[in-house]
Amino acid sequence: MDEQTKRKMIKKYFQAFPKWAIWLIVIGLIVLIVGAQANVGVVILGIILMAGGGFGIYSSIGTRPTDQQIDEWLEEDLKRTVKKAHDKMGIDESKIVGEPVQITGPRFWNVGDAKFLYRKGKDNIIRFTPLDVSTILFGQDQLLAYNCSFDFAEGKHLNEGTDEYFYKDVVSVSTKSESRSVTFKGKPVQLNAAETFVLTTSGGTSISVLLRDPKLVEAMGIKKIRGDEIPITGAEKAIQSIRTMLREKKG
Repeated sequence: MDEQTKRKMIKKYFQAFPKWAIWLIVIGLIVLIVGAQANVGVVILGIILMAGGGFGIYSSIGTRPTDQQIDEWLEEDLKRTVKKAHDKMGIDESKIVGEPVQITGPRFWNVGDAKFLYRKGKDNIIRFTPLDVSTILFGQDQLLAYNCSFDFAEGKHLNEGTDEYFYKDVVSVSTKSESRSVTFKGKPVQLNAAETFVLTTSGGTSISVLLRDPKLVEAMGIKKIRGDEIPITGAEKAIQSIRTMLREKKG
């Protein structure tokens, strides 16, 4: 599949269910019932309306990628983001001493031209675009971080930035519950239990990625079924890997 078709399919995954198609089917059914006692022309109109509604539903859902396919495409994009991190940091892969780690979270503020899209899959996991992505590389003496907002629908890296921290200066890495005010769909949302990945240095907090918050799920209008709709396994893996590297380097 070529890149353009892939991005088109990703957008289709996030496409909202076409309510107009349901209305066409309902109206078509009513016209069909009335037409059965009227004339053939009305019956044909009812059939056309129902067919149009059915086509609308099929074009939106019938050709939509599966949750698994979307996850595979995102994994491919995140791997390319690691390559981009090497290029942005100007470091050769041979200078890296450990496996890179990535932390991702929803990015719905300062997204530029990117459109915030989200969808809860059949597995009750919320997927979204763009994503806040922090890619961490392990150098010989330094921890290198490439941060960006990744527009999954377009395949673009936005708001890029890089940082370097000596291992000896990193004092903690963990997830914390914080309070913060954010803007979602033009409206202020108060997050009182924002689970956030935080890496702190002796000079202050250096990397912070919002992972999830119950209020954010509520603001999306998604019915909460269980507490792990936005998984944070990437952050947990990153914390373990960074702590292991710090123990080795600070030995």
